[in-house]
Amino acid sequence: MKVLPKTGVMENEWWNDLNDDEFQNIFRMSKTTVIDLQAEIDHLENVYEDRVENLLLVCLWILGNTKPFDEAEQLFNVKDVENKVHEYFAKILKLASTYIVWPEEDELKLIEKGFLKQYAFPKLVGVIGSLHIEINPEGEKDKADYFNNIMHKHTIVLQVVCDNNLLLRDVSVGCPGGKSIKDILESSPLHNLLTDPSSSLLKNDFLLLGGTEHPQLNNLVTPFKFLNVENLNQRHLKFNILHNSVMDVVEKTFKCLETRFPRLTSVDRLNSKMASLIANCICILHNFTRVRNDRCELYL
Repeated sequence: MKVLPKTGVMENEWWNDLNDDEFQNIFRMSKTTVIDLQAEIDHLENVYEDRVENLLLVCLWILGNTKPFDEAEQLFNVKDVENKVHEYFAKILKLASTYIVWPEEDELKLIEKGFLKQYAFPKLVGVIGSLHIEINPEGEKDKADYFNNIMHKHTIVLQVVCDNNLLLRDVSVGCPGGKSIKDILESSPLHNLLTDPSSSLLKNDFLLLGGTEHPQLNNLVTPFKFLNVENLNQRHLKFNILHNSVMDVVEKTFKCLETRFPRLTSVDRLNSKMASLIANCICILHNFTRVRNDRCELYL
């Protein structure tokens, strides 16, 4: 599918007959945002045309529902769709260096002000969360490592840091779901940010919030754990209530990801490599659409 020069009007295909709401519902973003997305992908590929590729729409259709991939073959007249979208997802992945970036110091200070204004939590610049994504373990090396004993499923883990505006600031995906949250954090690049004395986090005493399974670090704050009622006091309880309210930021972020792109929770027939690629692309497109305010209210 191409875009006619200057007018931005799409050539005659079935999706061109969709009104704005129908297009948004199917492709999970507006026509204007799709055109912008194609332009940024093309820029990285050194392509300079006014167009929207058929395969980009196929990828967005796949991410925007939970139907089998092969339904896209008839809808978009594309053969060997799984291999072709795998190649195109790899193109989208290249946008990560632009759209999932750890903030510079000045921006961290703005995020800190945002958390302080919204939650009265000082020095906070991000919230860590983890999401288990079910996969098909067949053919995986060390298959048992992917089995999560609590969920009784084979999963990979999506670990993120989000800010007060639900933007993803750090993403790590693909760790086997049998590992602990602590081990996943400690094996991720994020751990270096939390422990490197030269990082902007440590130099400015900025804090990240984590859950009960995360390790307690100088700049990673977790809730108080109570082994028995004697350990409970009002100060601890008050802090945990505040902590829990701020942690809701990451739950809202995951909800936005899953609602805009339902494929995130329906990759169970895919292997860990393809599931990780899809999850990474969804995270990139989440930020891409949020910075453009692409009807974000629909996916809260």
